[in-house]
Amino acid sequence: MMHTRYNHILRQGLASAVIALLLLTGLLPLASMPVQQAYAATGGQLVLGMDKLGDANGYMLETVRTERRYPFTRPKGWAVKGSSRVHVVFQHSPALLPERSSLNILVNNRILKTIQLGKDNAVPTTMDIPIPAKLLKDHNELTFQVDQHYTYDCEDPFSKELWTTVLPESKIVLDYDFIEAKPDLAALPYPLLDPLNNYETAQIGYIIPATLSDQSLEALAVTALFMGQQASWRPMMPFYGDVADLRQSENLIVVGTPAENPAIGALENEFELSISGGKFTDANGTPLPDDYGVIQLVKNPYSASNVVLVISGNSPAGVNKAARLLAQKPANKILVGKSTVIKEFNQDEPHPFRAWDGYVQYTGSTFSELGLPTMTSRGITALPLYYTLKMMPDLFVPGKRKAKLKTVFSYSSQLDPGQSKIEVLLDGKAIKSVPLDDVKGKSLAEFSVEIPAEDMHTYNQVQYRFRLYPEKFDICRFVTDEHIWGTVHNTSHIEIPAEIKTALPDLGLLNDGGFPFSVYQDFAQVAVVMPDEPLSQDYDLFLQAVTRLGRESNSKRGIRIGAYHAKTLPDGVRNGNNLIVIGAWGKNGLLEKFQSKLKLLINGKLAELKGVKERIAEIHYTPEQGIMEELISPWNEKRVVLLLSGESETALKRVSQLFKWDDWFYGLQPGNLAVVNADGSKSLILLEHGEAKFFFSPDLREGFSLPAWVWIMLSFFTVVGLFSILRFLFGR
Repeated sequence: MMHTRYNHILRQGLASAVIALLLLTGLLPLASMPVQQAYAATGGQLVLGMDKLGDANGYMLETVRTERRYPFTRPKGWAVKGSSRVHVVFQHSPALLPERSSLNILVNNRILKTIQLGKDNAVPTTMDIPIPAKLLKDHNELTFQVDQHYTYDCEDPFSKELWTTVLPESKIVLDYDFIEAKPDLAALPYPLLDPLNNYETAQIGYIIPATLSDQSLEALAVTALFMGQQASWRPMMPFYGDVADLRQSENLIVVGTPAENPAIGALENEFELSISGGKFTDANGTPLPDDYGVIQLVKNPYSASNVVLVISGNSPAGVNKAARLLAQKPANKILVGKSTVIKEFNQDEPHPFRAWDGYVQYTGSTFSELGLPTMTSRGITALPLYYTLKMMPDLFVPGKRKAKLKTVFSYSSQLDPGQSKIEVLLDGKAIKSVPLDDVKGKSLAEFSVEIPAEDMHTYNQVQYRFRLYPEKFDICRFVTDEHIWGTVHNTSHIEIPAEIKTALPDLGLLNDGGFPFSVYQDFAQVAVVMPDEPLSQDYDLFLQAVTRLGRESNSKRGIRIGAYHAKTLPDGVRNGNNLIVIGAWGKNGLLEKFQSKLKLLINGKLAELKGVKERIAEIHYTPEQGIMEELISPWNEKRVVLLLSGESETALKRVSQLFKWDDWFYGLQPGNLAVVNADGSKSLILLEHGEAKFFFSPDLREGFSLPAWVWIMLSFFTVVGLFSILRFLFGR
């Protein structure tokens, strides 16, 4: 597999290429690789344009005095150089008076440059302002601040003459060198994943042998899901590699026993623990017990700024124990140094059902319970306050019921009561306006607004926009606005009269937090089923799907996902779990179990199923298109099965890409079936005319069904109860 980091990584020399060739041809044993012949990755340059800062079209600074702030981080693994700079391109109103108008550029509240706004820079003007390296911290803020005037006389602070625009070509340029990695398990997930590097896609290679035992495969699933949860909203792309890819200049993860995964032996010289006879040994050379787990974090011998995490043990049971300890939170209170040996491991209690942090669980929650802060807006040109209100994806608001948003707010005195107000917008649409008409100000005032159920979704953005004007506001008399403010408190409350009910199967719920597989955030009652002889594309799809589910979730109690090969899947797991089945048709034996349940025929290839009445569509497609289908488990009507399949390597690769790329994944539409094309997915309801042939299908009816004998007993006791009530009321 070929994989490159970024264009600033040096390519391997001729000697490395020769060694790699010998490895691939089997003429040089992997364990004899000259691992000390490493090259150090050089640094690079990060360019944060206005699009990445949040204003792709630039930003216009209006009124007499205003500012715009842009947060940015300095990744932990970077040593920023003194050549870093703010490249600002600006222009301003030609009416501005240069002796009274200026633009300040600040970083972390320190003024780097004050620019007078005169006739010479009224047209687009470019400047490079150095950023002192010592000024930068983990979290930083760039500020553009203007003070601008167009007259000495009566001046309208909102005049159209008052403007300075930071143009889209402006950017922050950070030059840096990589810092040599210092492996320490206590710092995980760093340096595998830098929590301050929000700019580059985290790439982690998994070095996987052709064959893994079930327990080692499960350890791989736990590790990949754990790393996905650590990445969360940050972009992340895992990639599959075999033993030859150990030389990648990347952060790598190696899973398996030394006997299963030859890459572990190749790294032996980097380990604190010795290997003898294919087993880890203690300081006396005695092999560790088979059920002991081993976790080691070592430098990548081919890149000084990268590391290799090894999840291992002398048996698959030890490998599994190591992975589960890694994912147990807070594991870094136990893990320290470069290596650890796990003798015992007690799994924490399961993550509670539906306990999603930051989501409305049932009828309602305060902003505080949703993890949302109290926020304040200041001045005439105050920016809006944004809150994201998240609902559990299985909340259903029936009929014409309405959600109720109760806002608790305060505002300062000395406001103009005729002009000041607070506006509320939901997903960009105005839904309420409240006057701020008490000249003394108010503390902890309240107002409510009703929201139609159809306007509420899993993710809802509420915007509060304060329109603040100082009292006795007069355009001919400057009045300071620094003392006026409005606050929204996190005691505000969202009430949703909902029921816990959702229609399954539905692929569209996957990008609503990975539902229903993530209903337990530790993925209890979920198992991934691989082909008995998985190929590279199967492993790649496995990594992409599991990592994506991790990014959509957040467990505080470890990870309980299971993973099996088709022939070793236990009946109890098959019957009791939500399943994710991976593999091409004919390669994963479990897929054959679903043929009578599928709602799709593919070019008549499943010809024996054409007579099944439940079939609702036949899609005419090419073998290069991937297929995703979700259906009710044939072994448990309260569980679902997600099939990730296709007829070719290209088809599986496209399904992998759907989980890998954010725009594809979040473009997944509702429906129980999706065809993945070269440009993304189409659900069944989005197929173009002529692509689908629909068949009649029995109506799907939902509800709670009881056995007939139960209904008979209930009817009997109901009749007896009514008869007793009538006798009591009317006598014999």
